[in-house]
Amino acid sequence: MITLYDLVFAGDARPSPFCWRAKFALAHKGLKWKEVTVGFTEKDKIAFSGQGLVPVIVDHAHADKEVHDSWDIALYLDQAYPEKPLLKSEHARAFARFVHNWTATTVQAGMFPLMVADMYARVRPQDRDYFRESRGKRLGTEDFDSFQAKARETRLVPFRQSLDTMRLQLKAAPFLSGGRAAYPDYIVAGAFLWARSVTPFALLEAGDPIAAWLDRMLGLYGFGERLKAAA
Repeated sequence: MITLYDLVFAGDARPSPFCWRAKFALAHKGLKWKEVTVGFTEKDKIAFSGQGLVPVIVDHAHADKEVHDSWDIALYLDQAYPEKPLLKSEHARAFARFVHNWTATTVQAGMFPLMVADMYARVRPQDRDYFRESRGKRLGTEDFDSFQAKARETRLVPFRQSLDTMRLQLKAAPFLSGGRAAYPDYIVAGAFLWARSVTPFALLEAGDPIAAWLDRMLGLYGFGERLKAAA
């Protein structure tokens, strides 16, 4: 059994894109896990990991081995459970690392301004001060409603256009990794599940092939059934 420490919002929403990557990786391996929720102000729960970010896993089958960071978790799972590898080769790791960096700088960075106020509205009451101060410092304002409204006027179209490379990839195969989903798909899917968990705003246009790909991703391991979509 593995314990996964997972970020929680109000209503038991689980928005962390990095925790979703870990869940996809665990499901890919066919491993069982239990989840411990961690709010922004509950970093004491993961103090044993020597840092303050989720995901963190504890592998009770291997001397309670602790691993944090979604990338390191994927590498560890391949080492500890070599069947059904996530990153089969050096080339697979290189492609996944590229997708990891692209998702951080293009997908997640593009999404955040479009949904920051919706995120703030869904943070647990006890975590609201932390979110307001930390994200306000990042954005240079704590007026998230105005910031988000302006972003949707000026950044939505460029954000959608920034995903054209992904659409081209999906024209050639049903998944980013080809005929079957692999860790690069899990990375990007985590970003879209982050969005779906915190905002009802349509980041994609109707009929976007990325939406069809996301439906396929949600159907892989039944995550669509447990995902608490924002309303």
